[in-house]
Amino acid sequence: MEKKTEKKTKTLDSSSQEVYNKLSANKFKSESGHWYTQEGEPMYTIVGANGKERNTTLRDARKENLVPSVTTILSMIAKPQLENWKINQALNSALTLEKDSLETIEEFAYRCKQDSKRIGQEAAEKGTKIHAMIERGFLGEEKTETYCVIQNYLDEMFPDEEWIAEASFCADLGYGGKIDLYSKSGIFVDFKTKDNLEGKEPSKLVYDEHGMQLSAYAQGCGFDDVERVSIFVDREDTELIACHIWDKESHAKHIAMFNSILTYWKLVKNYEPKKRKEA
Repeated sequence: MEKKTEKKTKTLDSSSQEVYNKLSANKFKSESGHWYTQEGEPMYTIVGANGKERNTTLRDARKENLVPSVTTILSMIAKPQLENWKINQALNSALTLEKDSLETIEEFAYRCKQDSKRIGQEAAEKGTKIHAMIERGFLGEEKTETYCVIQNYLDEMFPDEEWIAEASFCADLGYGGKIDLYSKSGIFVDFKTKDNLEGKEPSKLVYDEHGMQLSAYAQGCGFDDVERVSIFVDREDTELIACHIWDKESHAKHIAMFNSILTYWKLVKNYEPKKRKEA
């Protein structure tokens, strides 16, 4: 069942805004992690030979027998919708910025590129903050109105479920991940943020990549019969959501697609993590 977007006049209340602003820079760092231990623990950073913390690399993964994240695997495929968004941002920068008379065309093009990159980074940071607000609610730390809107929807669609937030895992196939939300009965939920959700049809917002991500989580946790839910939150009006429940028939297709990409990733990177009993 789809939940269409409905316009609300409220945005963040003072309590939600306070949570929004208090989120630490460490949270942003953890969200960008791409590697997991054989025990399913995130290893976003590692201490280098110089004693300083840095991002974990493939070379580190080989030494520590780490597994790549689901999103790292999926980064191997083309994302036309993301590329179109980047192109639109670059064109918008070129049309709105004023060229200095002393600038060369190359210098102006570079400035436009940097401006569009800044916009993309700001959108990503805002999405991370919203994601963290939702997480805090499901962890019982602080319930914002954004969390309440999502919780009410899930209660309506899946009553009496026990939800587990931000659980990480390591699959026998050699990949790991951190799940936004899932239930013991096998309902997997992933949160995304998007601009201008008002009036958007949820089925038009999802792509195979979103389905593959949820299916990979379910497979990694040993679930066969699953429900998959993609929930989109508007970046500006964070009480505005759009929800898509995936049909069960596409789960097998998305598993097959993901496993093919996983095999491709291992071949390209020339890296096959050893299973725990082999390590």
